[in-house]
Amino acid sequence: MDEFDTPIRLRPDGSIDTAYYIARSRELRSRQALDMAAEAGRTPGRLTRLLGRVLTLTRIARA
Repeated sequence: MDEFDTPIRLRPDGSIDTAYYIARSRELRSRQALDMAAEAGRTPGRLTRLLGRVLTLTRIARA
């Protein structure tokens, strides 16, 4: 299994360090959201459309 350039991060007991990967994924998603918002802010009207889609998706997810 030498498919990855970086080794998988393990905990002292030998299991995969899921807390590390969860924190890492949250940080990456946060950066992507900030980049999207910054890009949308540069285009008139795009930010309001983006926010409208997000609000619609959250309403659907709650149902």
